[in-house]
Amino acid sequence: MTKLNANNLNFSIEGCSILDNVTLSVSSGDWLGIAGLNGSGKSTLLKCMAGLLIPSSGQMSMDGRLYSQVNHIHRRLSIMSQRTDVLTAMSVLDLVRLGRYPHLPAWSFSLSTIDHERVEYALDFTGLNDFRNRQVDTLSGGERQRAFLALSLAQDGSVLLFDEPTNHLDLVAQIQILSLLRRLAEQGKVIVSVLHDLNQISKYCSRLALLRGGSLVAEGLMDQVFTTSNLKLTFGLDIDVVRSHDRLCAII
Repeated sequence: MTKLNANNLNFSIEGCSILDNVTLSVSSGDWLGIAGLNGSGKSTLLKCMAGLLIPSSGQMSMDGRLYSQVNHIHRRLSIMSQRTDVLTAMSVLDLVRLGRYPHLPAWSFSLSTIDHERVEYALDFTGLNDFRNRQVDTLSGGERQRAFLALSLAQDGSVLLFDEPTNHLDLVAQIQILSLLRRLAEQGKVIVSVLHDLNQISKYCSRLALLRGGSLVAEGLMDQVFTTSNLKLTFGLDIDVVRSHDRLCAII
């Protein structure tokens, strides 16, 4: 069981507040969606949760221990950013193998049997077995996203964070990626993702954090947070929330 806690996170750059007193939690099997207007602090929050940014004040903890006290935390956290146009001049197999390097001892660059097994599992899970020898820059957008998802999966961490994983993808590719992430949550991973499509969020995520101006409008279980009043406060739009086929839908 893994649990992440963000406790009163604040983050500022040159006196400009990006995050303001953000507190939330997410546990194994949860999929937390983060939503809000551009510039609301979504990516900054995700990077703080990934340990890539140090909050100006407040703390990130895992299983009750501060990040600085967790052994090999870089093995347990994996983040896939919006930038998937790097590391593309290599094969899919070589890209996915990079996920194992946090587990290698400093004196060795050779993968063990377990490392190879995790790489093969990641390729199989994402449906990329037949693409293993393709150059990443020859893949379609959806295939490339799956390759970077496989890279994150090969790391075998308990927490996977994604910044707009469906960005620039067609509808079919979006559904493929989101379905894979839901399977990972069902297997007990902690999934945190920045997403823009409200109806995708309500369909796939179990929890929701709404940000506006760096502050939380609301955070919690989907049924509690995905409401007309919360969405209006977040986006400044008249958004009706209705229940259709046993799930919540946003209508603008």
